[in-house]
Amino acid sequence: MKIRPLHFFIFWLVLNLVQAAFTELTSDEAYYWLYSRSLEWGYYDHPPFIALMVRLGYSLFPNELGVRLVNVILNALSVLLLFELVPRERPGRDTLIYLMVLSLPLLNYLAFIIFPDGPLLFFLVLFLIGYKRFLEKEDLSAVLLMGGSTALMLYSKYHGVLVVGFTVLSNLRLLRSPRFWLSMVLALVLFLPHLGWQYAHQFPTFQFHLKGRTTAFTTRYLLEYLGQQLPAIGPGLIFIPFAVRTQDRFERALQLICVGTFGFFLFTALKAFVHFHWTSIALFPLLLLASRFYEEEKRRKLFQFLVLPLALAVVVLRLYLMFRIFPVNHINVDYYHGRKSWAEDIEKVAGDRPVLFGDNFRESSLYSFYSGHTGVALQSGERRQSQYELWNYEDGLQGREVVIVQDRPFAGSTELRTRMDKTVHYLLAPGFSSYYDTPVEVAFPPAVKSGDAVAFTVAVSNPRNTALRFERGGFPQAPTLFYVIRKNGQEVHRGMLDVFPEDAVIPPGGQREFKTSLPLPALEDGAHTVVFGIRYEPLLDAYNSRPREFRVGQ
Repeated sequence: MKIRPLHFFIFWLVLNLVQAAFTELTSDEAYYWLYSRSLEWGYYDHPPFIALMVRLGYSLFPNELGVRLVNVILNALSVLLLFELVPRERPGRDTLIYLMVLSLPLLNYLAFIIFPDGPLLFFLVLFLIGYKRFLEKEDLSAVLLMGGSTALMLYSKYHGVLVVGFTVLSNLRLLRSPRFWLSMVLALVLFLPHLGWQYAHQFPTFQFHLKGRTTAFTTRYLLEYLGQQLPAIGPGLIFIPFAVRTQDRFERALQLICVGTFGFFLFTALKAFVHFHWTSIALFPLLLLASRFYEEEKRRKLFQFLVLPLALAVVVLRLYLMFRIFPVNHINVDYYHGRKSWAEDIEKVAGDRPVLFGDNFRESSLYSFYSGHTGVALQSGERRQSQYELWNYEDGLQGREVVIVQDRPFAGSTELRTRMDKTVHYLLAPGFSSYYDTPVEVAFPPAVKSGDAVAFTVAVSNPRNTALRFERGGFPQAPTLFYVIRKNGQEVHRGMLDVFPEDAVIPPGGQREFKTSLPLPALEDGAHTVVFGIRYEPLLDAYNSRPREFRVGQ
């Protein structure tokens, strides 16, 4: 019996539905499940399509399968639609694609684990179908398909802009086509609701991806990127875009999408960590190019030697994710198993109280998913935020009994060994208070002398609907003001100032000033910055002020 694309689609769909049902949720997936609790036009980390996917599936099946359901269906459909781009007079290429799909680790992972890459790949295939039609006919159907799929790629993940950009670079004549520009205008119009959401929230997603992820140059991220891509894509496929000779403008687009994607993230890895799945937009163009490359008889042995052995590794990976057939931990904690029992163990000590997981927004989401109770994460404000800040979860915790859970022991904490072999430390905090959303304005002088004591005023505002207090509240220490002095971006000094009386109260919407003095250490002459925040151990430091510039002189 000849295996047709529809047969493979059914097989691929059933395989991944079973895998999705029997694999525990990962922390990223739980965070996307949190998104789906309230549908909006945007979220802190990503555009909104992934939240819609989870919402639809979870409404049918309130479990792991429901979270992944739409992603599994879209992935199977994308594989089926991929064959629309394979010449029907070359049926032998279908079999090669079947085998490569089964042997490609990254594609198998994205087929059931939900990431924004899942819908991105589906709409990428639609874009390629539209672009191929555009090259042949340049008719209205092609314009609508390209424009609509471009918008939906962007609603899935911003990496969709790379697909369009590399397509244009492969065929600059597109820039002289009014109908191409019409498709891009359509995409922009369809994308306006998300841009409006970004504007209303001060562009948090753009700021995070463009600024929040970058660091100083390091070879570590570069080596990690190279080390991840080879096993994720496989030695039999990763070289294809650099070796194949394209035959037409469509294949040039496929080639440049692959080469451009690998090159773009190679450059990105110089200053930021690149997750192994970020190159996903190269997968389907890669499969199309590889199917032509390997259809030549002289390359069949190379295919059998380099590509097919990975199918066994994929089978082992899939079995491990479902059943933990061997003990492998990720950063000393099993990333894929035992989270349900972990949540149940924490729930036994927390009851129905909210549980604060420090700044670990992924674990807090996992706890909420598996326990049915509130898990919360609060970011310090120094590096990044999360969806919890946008939804203002912090205000809902004030004055309540909260259980604080951290990985390391802290003053007053109790150790809990969970059944997933992860040890946590917890503390019951009655009358909880925190200060992450508390604005602090500091009248720090613009010029100081090294070693002097600098007197200044600290103005603390209360944007909440409840009073802001500075009591110890059962914690080891009362809230204190801390400061960090930096020169050329590098920390040179930090310290604490005891400026908040424990009986101080700031009413809702009010402000109070505190006077203090900072004894400066010996500092080099020149420009510095100082930032202030509120420390309330065992909570993470809250960075509450904007950096203030000052100069040190004689």
